[in-house]
Amino acid sequence: MKKTILTILACAVIAGLLLAATGDESGTVTTSLDKRVLNVNYPVWEHVITWTYDVDDAGAETVSIPINGILLKVVCDFPATTTTGTTSQVLIQDNGDHTIFDSGEQAESDTVPYAFSVYEPLSGTIDIIYEPSAAGGSVVEYPVVTLRGI
Repeated sequence: MKKTILTILACAVIAGLLLAATGDESGTVTTSLDKRVLNVNYPVWEHVITWTYDVDDAGAETVSIPINGILLKVVCDFPATTTTGTTSQVLIQDNGDHTIFDSGEQAESDTVPYAFSVYEPLSGTIDIIYEPSAAGGSVVEYPVVTLRGI
């Protein structure tokens, strides 16, 4: 019985150390432009979200943005990592937490961003979720997602 309790405690300590080693990923809106007020003839808005992932981070990270408009374009730029076969996925959820966009698992690339055309009316706070399939290895990743609409 004592060995079982000690084994469970040891596993809990190891799991805590592993979780402490990761989880410092973050996301932030790096650019936010709204031209709808200044130019009613060309009502365009854009939000650029950048995530920071250390060499050992592999968890999903969410950024919330208030939007009242129509989402027309999602551009995903997933940098190459040293971990072979790493993929990334972007999900967008509306203010009711319903998934309205799923990029699917996309391969990393230093040269080609993935561009998706959508037509999705939005109102309220939406969530943009970035999730890599594995840690980046020996490089720090800066995946970027650009949302454009009217």
